[in-house]
Amino acid sequence: MNSFVALVALTFRRHWRVRSLGWVTFGLVLLMSVAIAVFTHGPVGWRLEKRPVMIADTMSDGAIRMSYSEYAQDRLAYYQMIPGPYSDFGIKTAVFAAMRGPLADKTTMDDFAFLNFSRWVVFGIYLGFVMPLFTLAYASGAIGAEREGRTLIWLSTRPMPREAIYLAKFLGVLPWCVLVTALGFVVLCLAGGEMGRRAMFAYWPSVIGGSIGFAAMFHLIGAIFRRPAVVGLVYVFFFETLVANLPGSLKRLSLNYYVRSLMYNEADSAGAATPASLDVFDPVGTNTAWIVLIAAAVALTIIGAILFARQETQDDA
Repeated sequence: MNSFVALVALTFRRHWRVRSLGWVTFGLVLLMSVAIAVFTHGPVGWRLEKRPVMIADTMSDGAIRMSYSEYAQDRLAYYQMIPGPYSDFGIKTAVFAAMRGPLADKTTMDDFAFLNFSRWVVFGIYLGFVMPLFTLAYASGAIGAEREGRTLIWLSTRPMPREAIYLAKFLGVLPWCVLVTALGFVVLCLAGGEMGRRAMFAYWPSVIGGSIGFAAMFHLIGAIFRRPAVVGLVYVFFFETLVANLPGSLKRLSLNYYVRSLMYNEADSAGAATPASLDVFDPVGTNTAWIVLIAAAVALTIIGAILFARQETQDDA
């Protein structure tokens, strides 16, 4: 037991150093954070009422650029001047209520901005790149770094079952996976201003659950494959990114899909007006998503421990 605890502590201490893939991801996070901050504090931001609209200018055969809010007011004023069946002001007001009504409701506009930020930053940038790359950088190195440094054969000769070595390495690297993924999430959200802070408080449980699931997957990849970074990148970009966004039942094989389902349900419970705009195909319930993520982490850990124990010792040299 003392050897197991010592190996967990040793693994945790050794992983304070950021691996090369981690440095690349940190750099991407900083660049994306600057871009998000510039867009957030720009003239449009995430809000619908500031979104630019181009309409035809009949006087000059060109186009006029205006905000969506100005466009709604302009259309109402335009049709008020036209005689005919829509000349009654009450009828015109009813016709354009669907356009003007949401603009007058601050809660609706805030929900639109929150969901717009969630769709592009949280679902697109964070779930698509940052979370899997951070967990890959750290989790795949728990055993992969030992193999690259030619120290795994020494570790395998210690009086400890190989299954226990696998589990100890995973427990030692897991806090780093959760910490760095949460840190990347916080940085991106803070760059998004008010809507980013709202997303941060709404989605943080999903971030923790997703980072644990991905850590278990990439720890297994790091223990089984000699080039875990390459295999992990293929898995991220050609499976998780693609499959999680497909309709049908194949997406249920993706960890990303269950994290998306959690976030979808959290946006819905937070009172967002139209969470369907997050483009999650047939999301599962919150309890189901949590059960699957936890079960997947446990199952991947057990499978990884069994496969690692059956590997030949000389293959680690």
